[in-house]
Amino acid sequence: MNIPLSKEEVKPFLQRSDAKAWWIVVSTWLGIMGIFTIAALLPHWAIYIVAVFLLAGRQQALAAIMHETGHKTLFATRAYNKFVCKWLSSPFLLMDGETYIKSHMVHHRKAGTDQDPDLQNYKDYPVSKKSLVRKFSRDFLGLTGLKANLYLFLSGRDLLSRKKRVNFQLTRGLFVNSVMFAILWAFGVPQLYLLWIVAYLTVYMAIIRMRQIAEHAGVKDLYHLEPKYNTRSVPRGILGLLFVSPTEGLSYHCEHHAFMAVPTYNLRALHKLLKDRGYYDDVELASNYFGVLKQVVR
Repeated sequence: MNIPLSKEEVKPFLQRSDAKAWWIVVSTWLGIMGIFTIAALLPHWAIYIVAVFLLAGRQQALAAIMHETGHKTLFATRAYNKFVCKWLSSPFLLMDGETYIKSHMVHHRKAGTDQDPDLQNYKDYPVSKKSLVRKFSRDFLGLTGLKANLYLFLSGRDLLSRKKRVNFQLTRGLFVNSVMFAILWAFGVPQLYLLWIVAYLTVYMAIIRMRQIAEHAGVKDLYHLEPKYNTRSVPRGILGLLFVSPTEGLSYHCEHHAFMAVPTYNLRALHKLLKDRGYYDDVELASNYFGVLKQVVR
């Protein structure tokens, strides 16, 4: 990698903070609780639609927390990473954090090559506008989510790694989701759990697609080993905050690939330094997620 920073300059960005990490986790769950509360106090179909979209954004936040704790970079205290990954993030998405990170680390090692296991998710971009609309339509209609979960439940394999599921992966996932349902039941609004399911099967799938697109699709050179050419960073803006990159720093994916040990809440400052040093001078940076979509449509 040809990155204009010394090891000493990178060192401050490696500092981890339990306080910052817990704020990310707690604020995510406060958001989930707040959305359910509003839906309970204002029972109207329009509120339910908004709630589905916002809950999907919080599901993406849980996925991001699983990602960061899987890397063991979110918390300074190692045990917190393991606990939050195993009980407060991954199982609510029917995933296993340890299985995920093993598969994900192969992506990190092979990014920029034709051996990247995630390549199928973005190698065909840019695509036509009609093709992109069809892809997102399948997501919003629930076809992608149903297909994915049928595979998860019927194949006995993990959805991402395609390897045999670890023991109790689904059991743990069904347990924590049952706890969420029981809490809603206790408050007299068990029907609101349907919002979580609908969000997971529809909007969350579209968010996953948008995140994959934003991180690696339509970049300058997908088969170059330099991170700035095969990976994209983008300011998150309001769309990122609510949906695609709801946790601090998640949208600065190039920095994450270049410096995996840097915690997510330090990535934005690292991006600014790299930009000031001219690292991105030969790369067209999108200013927001709408700009990303323009880069992946031909």
